Amino acid sequence: MIAVLHALNVISGTIHGGALLVFALLLVFRAKIPNVRTEDVVRVYRAFGGGIGLSLGVFIPTELYRHIVGLNAGVALPDALALHWDTTNHSFLSAKMLILFALWVSYVHLEVWTLEPTRGLDKNGSITDRVAYEAAVGGVSRQLSFNAILFGSVLVLGALTQAWPGVA
Repeated sequence: MIAVLHALNVISGTIHGGALLVFALLLVFRAKIPNVRTEDVVRVYRAFGGGIGLSLGVFIPTELYRHIVGLNAGVALPDALALHWDTTNHSFLSAKMLILFALWVSYVHLEVWTLEPTRGLDKNGSITDRVAYEAAVGGVSRQLSFNAILFGSVLVLGALTQAWPGVA
């Protein structure tokens, strides 16, 4: 069972992190890439939103499992979710859990508030107000870049803390 959870964590983290990095970079450098229109990048991102959401939805619970087993092995829920700062390893694990929470909140904000103006300005395959659309995409680009930094921080802290319990 642990091997399955580990595989799900790796696969979902790769899908999520890869898509996040690709779309963040495409939006940041969109003006420098020939023949890449901003609206095409945003449309593809919105179309792949389900894959990004599902991969994050698998990644976070498997990371929580690592936290519970790695930090609070043998402790029953909800006490197993407690954050500890008594050792370096515990501090890294606790920081990782806080960053995962911030990442989740940031994704909710991205989907509900930041991305919504792009949907409203992109009707039937045409942009109704180019200036407003570019301003909205700037917000999406900043938030995706922020999420990429948060996700990278989770990966670094995860690498610094522990291996999967029971996986050699």
